[in-house]
Amino acid sequence: MKVHPLHVGDTKVPYGQFYGGLEGWSGLAGFGRFATDKSRYILVPIHAYLIEHPYAGALLVDTGISWAQAHRHDQYYAGSLHYVLDTDEYWLAPEQELTAQLARFGYRPEDVSTVILTHLHEDHVGGLRDLGHARVVLSRAEWDGHSARAFGIVPIIYQPSLTGVRDWEFVDYTSGPFHSFAACRTCLEMAACCLLPTPGHGPGHQCVLVRMDGYELLITGDILYTLRHLAVDQVRALQFGGTLEKQQLDSIRRVQALPRELPELVLVPGHDHSAYQFEHLVPFLADGVLAAEERQAIKAYETAIFDAHDNLLANAQPHFVAPSDGGTLGTVTG
Repeated sequence: MKVHPLHVGDTKVPYGQFYGGLEGWSGLAGFGRFATDKSRYILVPIHAYLIEHPYAGALLVDTGISWAQAHRHDQYYAGSLHYVLDTDEYWLAPEQELTAQLARFGYRPEDVSTVILTHLHEDHVGGLRDLGHARVVLSRAEWDGHSARAFGIVPIIYQPSLTGVRDWEFVDYTSGPFHSFAACRTCLEMAACCLLPTPGHGPGHQCVLVRMDGYELLITGDILYTLRHLAVDQVRALQFGGTLEKQQLDSIRRVQALPRELPELVLVPGHDHSAYQFEHLVPFLADGVLAAEERQAIKAYETAIFDAHDNLLANAQPHFVAPSDGGTLGTVTG
């Protein structure tokens, strides 16, 4: 089995959305800052994941964004979302489109039999418009929350992005406990893939654990924006308040505990903009697998930024760096 990261565009986000969860970016006030803070932005990648299985064929975890979302944004979105989302929030080059990324490995969209969604946010579902034939696997709790509105204002799910899907499979977690998780779901009738409930970023957010030869990959979706978000007492993304915030923290702590029980586990965040993603995961998984020396290099990187208690070392903590041109799109050190 092989797993390939697909870089399917980038998104411009407020720095506080990623790193302000301990600095007032929480609840309704945090949502207000997300909608109005235009002073500090960072650019982060959007990733989907192609799984090549010897029997099930080509599968996808998440689908990234579409050309229309990036290049016809105002026409694509309507209603209240139009006033919250920036016109230039998504960046997508032709070679980053999902169809082009699949073609790198010899696949067409129609070759993808199954899509597993970590959750229903826009930067994870845009490619569904090219995959209307595929079975789409989603947490039932995430689907049940599709009509909810954040703080009674903005729809959590933008329904037009999902209209092309004809074959939904809504899953519950009925396969028993899995290490630090009280329940899981073996999916696709193959023991090599396991869904783990990680609510908080969405009402039914889930992670996808893929069992490889001698190690495991955990595709974290947005419960961990980056590897550094594992240090949940130091680095937190925007918190939604109430039950979702409590669930989000609990989910991160369950993910945090997994490597202690699965020492060969490798975490695969979808929006990591650091050297972890672009100097380790992406090049190492170019052939779809991690060799032993590549896994050792990943563990060495983790040791260089975390202490034994999953706290970030001082030189690894993120800080915003303003652009030299006086604009708003900065970078992050650490």
